Amino acid sequence: MCMRTTLILLAAIAIAAVPSKMETLSVEDICKQMPPNIFILRPNTCDNWIQCPSAPSAHDYDEGICAFGLYFNKEKNRCESSEDVTCPFENIGNVNHCSSKKDGTFLPDSKNCNGYIFCKDGQEAYSSCPKGLVFHPKKSSCVYSSEYQCPKKTENLIASPICNSVPHGTVFADITDCTKYQQCAEDGKLKSLQCSEGQAFNYSTLNCIARKQTVCHPLAPELEPEIEICGTEGSAREGYIADDQSCRGYYICAKQKDGKPDRKPTHLKCQQGYFFDNATWSCRDRLNVKCSLDRCEGMDNKYVNVAGDCSAYARCKNGVTIASGKCDTNHFFDERTQGCTPQNISYIACSA
Repeated sequence: MCMRTTLILLAAIAIAAVPSKMETLSVEDICKQMPPNIFILRPNTCDNWIQCPSAPSAHDYDEGICAFGLYFNKEKNRCESSEDVTCPFENIGNVNHCSSKKDGTFLPDSKNCNGYIFCKDGQEAYSSCPKGLVFHPKKSSCVYSSEYQCPKKTENLIASPICNSVPHGTVFADITDCTKYQQCAEDGKLKSLQCSEGQAFNYSTLNCIARKQTVCHPLAPELEPEIEICGTEGSAREGYIADDQSCRGYYICAKQKDGKPDRKPTHLKCQQGYFFDNATWSCRDRLNVKCSLDRCEGMDNKYVNVAGDCSAYARCKNGVTIASGKCDTNHFFDERTQGCTPQNISYIACSA
């Protein structure tokens, strides 16, 4: 009986359908995070490539299958001899080699030099050559070891599912946080990286730039406005600080472990009739706090003292100043009685 016939008989005996392995990540999952038009290796294959769409929301996928005996080299975006390409899915045993092969195709078993795979109905059936023989991939038959030198075994790769499909060094946006990005390292591991303080990851240029100029990935949450009330890098402020928008408001700047300013401080307001006092970190009677902002806050259809001049007053409506005036000579405005008086008024709120 010829060797080829023996191989076919062995294959017939070995046909016990092996369930095809499911993709750990879909093509859509990978492409929505990738830069536009990048080529990737389809998950759980060695010879099937995909070109991602021009935008995360687009559906213009292109794909191809390498010719017989070739694997897709994701580092070079081309098909090459299977002997020259390391397939990450093959090394971790997570690939259905027969998914894109014709029935009756014979393939080598990467873990066993005298083993082979027979394809039927898109499924794999594993078997082995007779004792003393090895499987020759190009001849698709069992031969003597003198006719074919088995390739050296490679160590199993432990890599991120997404990095198994994309070229080493690929940088892409973190779709959960615009201030972060990810990179597939040379060892196939996925690294999560953080942009510097005041920067975010720009989807169109694939680098960190100033937050105000950043175009986030379309699927990433919008950047929250960065609050700078707690100081700058190298000069962080901690504690209770009056805000710059109202006399009642203040921020609580928490101490950060990295020593950087708190960019998400808690914002609170004093109760009606009280202003925040920076000196004592407390809410005090509004007339006992000097505030250069609009003192009509919280006052409707009333008159209030003006900062820096106890003889002047401001007319309020809906909590804002709509007009201003001044008492007669040697008269002072008293916010409590809502009128001018010859009595010398020296509230802290209007003192020079």
